[in-house]
Amino acid sequence: MEKVRNVFRALDRSWLIRHYLFSFVFLAIFSYSFRYDDSYFPSEFFLFFLSSIFYPFAMFVYESIVKLIMGDNVFILPAIPLLIWKLVRFIIIWAFSIPIGIIGFGYLYFRINRGS
Repeated sequence: MEKVRNVFRALDRSWLIRHYLFSFVFLAIFSYSFRYDDSYFPSEFFLFFLSSIFYPFAMFVYESIVKLIMGDNVFILPAIPLLIWKLVRFIIIWAFSIPIGIIGFGYLYFRINRGS
């Protein structure tokens, strides 16, 4: 259990809380929108919940790849296209957060706990 705790300690606390907050707010909105749908099953909610759990680790993978490709360059963009891109990026990463997040969690787990 200490090794898993080390993974969460390796990430910045405010960054982790912010991404969990975004993820669970999106989960609440998504679940609320399906409250009258008879075909919505708890098993689907479980998958959405797992997506919310792994979302910060998927964002870690995404941000690591972007940092690798872009470096520390800064681009100034207009606000509306930037907000649209952030929303689209959030939805895409949240949708694929289970496989990507498992990769990110595994990477952090083995990188952080290599010496123990």
